[in-house]
Amino acid sequence: MTRLQILITAFGRKGIESIASLPHPEMEGVEYIVSWQYADADPADIPSALLDRRDFRILPTSTRGLSVNRNLTLKAATAPIAMISDDDVYYTPDNLRDIIKAFDDNPDADCITFRYQGPGYPQADFTGSLDLRRPPKGWSVVSCEIAFRPAHVRQRGIRFNELFGIGAEFPSGEEEIFLHDIIASGLKAIGLPTVVVIHPGDTTAMRTGSTDTFIRTKGAVFSILHPLTWPLRLLTHTLRFSDDFSERRRYIRAWLRGVKDYRNFRK
Repeated sequence: MTRLQILITAFGRKGIESIASLPHPEMEGVEYIVSWQYADADPADIPSALLDRRDFRILPTSTRGLSVNRNLTLKAATAPIAMISDDDVYYTPDNLRDIIKAFDDNPDADCITFRYQGPGYPQADFTGSLDLRRPPKGWSVVSCEIAFRPAHVRQRGIRFNELFGIGAEFPSGEEEIFLHDIIASGLKAIGLPTVVVIHPGDTTAMRTGSTDTFIRTKGAVFSILHPLTWPLRLLTHTLRFSDDFSERRRYIRAWLRGVKDYRNFRK
């Protein structure tokens, strides 16, 4: 019986080859679902290292956009537990066992966030379990830290917002909105400090965090997550961003453009 499915998204030849090169453990009760946007590659050109694995299910697709790809994995998930994943992360057998055990130990949790091992922004330190309706200051999440019960999420009609994520109008923030929608729907989400995934490279936010594109996206995301208080948060984030007046002005303009653009897309 499959208890856990790792929902991997990949793009192009580089993405599928990256998955084939990583040490994904073969374990009873664990399956890997790969939604592969093959782009300019041949959809039949799947590495033998993956074709030879009975625990890998490859779903080639001609679609574009990360959130579109994630929604395909969400639709395909059939196990009681699913973990969001990417083509550049991997797990140890203990990691996979810890994910399953966390849901066994918290049967009322619909979503659990974990931690990844690798470079990243400083995280809020905590022990035990967090109620993610009220996370501590400094807490944040990246997509490969989120696991959930897919049947419960689908029952509430929750999907990834396809305006957000790589390849979309706003090229990040999809995981924050997905988690926000889970919590807003009344499902229970908790955070645990357990490390369950290895992410060797930088996150998207680390690579693009000071660009106008990232700031514009942040404005759009915050208008969704904090519809009443985002103007105050804009002020706080602007003061933290830079002491330089021209940089602060750039930050405010990009943020406000994101709020305006998202509102226009919703019309």
